Amino acid sequence: MDLLDSGNVKNRVKLRSVAVATLIHLSLAAFTLGLSLLLLLIFGTLTASFINRETRHATASSNTFKKHFPFNSYGQVFGSFQHVFVHSKNIEQSMFTAIESELISCTPIKSLERVTITDIDPDLTDIDERHFIKASSTPSARGTALTLILNQSQFGQMQSIEWRVLCGGYIDKNKKFNFVAYSLFSFLFWIQPYIRREYDLLTKIKTIYSSAYNDMDVMTQIRCIHDAVFNAMIKELEKHDIDTSELKAQKMQVMNINVSGGRVNMGNVVQGAMNKVSNMTSGVRK
Repeated sequence: MDLLDSGNVKNRVKLRSVAVATLIHLSLAAFTLGLSLLLLLIFGTLTASFINRETRHATASSNTFKKHFPFNSYGQVFGSFQHVFVHSKNIEQSMFTAIESELISCTPIKSLERVTITDIDPDLTDIDERHFIKASSTPSARGTALTLILNQSQFGQMQSIEWRVLCGGYIDKNKKFNFVAYSLFSFLFWIQPYIRREYDLLTKIKTIYSSAYNDMDVMTQIRCIHDAVFNAMIKELEKHDIDTSELKAQKMQVMNINVSGGRVNMGNVVQGAMNKVSNMTSGVRK
C-alpha cells in the first residue's frame, strides 16, 4: 500500500503551518534563552525517526505487529461484524468461495487472497500466527482505499464468520510537519504508551480526505462490499439449512450507513469508535 498516494489531492506542507510553528518557537526561544530550540531538536528528531520507522514497516507488507493494531497497514477499522451459527460440518471454504464469487460478480474486486498476520510480541514465548482472507478495492479519486478482511473460527459445532472493512488514507505531509514541529509539547505524553505498543503513531499523521464527493465514493463502496458479503453468507447458509433470520436482521441494521463530513455512522450495531474515520488521530487501541 502506497501511504503517500493522495489521488488528486494536493498533499503538501502548508505555508501557514510553517509560519505559525516558526512564530511560536521563536517566541518560546526568546523566553527560554534558546533552550526550547534544543529540546525541539531532540524531540523532533526522535519523533521523525519513529514516524519513518512506522512508515517503512507499514509499506513493507510484512504483516507483523506487536500486541496491538494487527490491521494497521490496511487502515482504520471502519466496521467490524461477526455472525455465529451452529453446524456439524465446517463450511469455511464454501463460505469464502461464495463470498469471493459474489464480490467478483457484483463489484470491481477481482479476487480474495489469503494473508497471514503474525503477533511478534516479545512478551510471548512464541509468535502467534492467524490466517485471514483479504480483498482490496480501487482507491477513490481522493486517495481513500477500502480493504475487506475476513476470518473464520470454530468452537465445537459453533462456527463464526467475522469480517471488517478498513479505510486506508494517506500520510498527510502537513499533519506530519505539525506532529514533529509541536513534539516539544506532546512527546512526553505519547512516548510511554508508544513503547508499550499501545499507541498507534501513524493515525496521528494519516488522513482520509473529507469532502462531499469522497464521502459519496466511500459510502458507495462500503455499502456494496457489505451487501455482497451479507448476500453471499445468507445464500450459503440457507444452502446448508441454517437459519438466517438473525443475519438478515443484522444486515438491515448495518446497511443503515451514513457518511457526512468524513465521519461514518453505520446503524446501532457499530461501536462509537467506528465514527472516527476521517480524523484517524486518536491512537486508540483497536
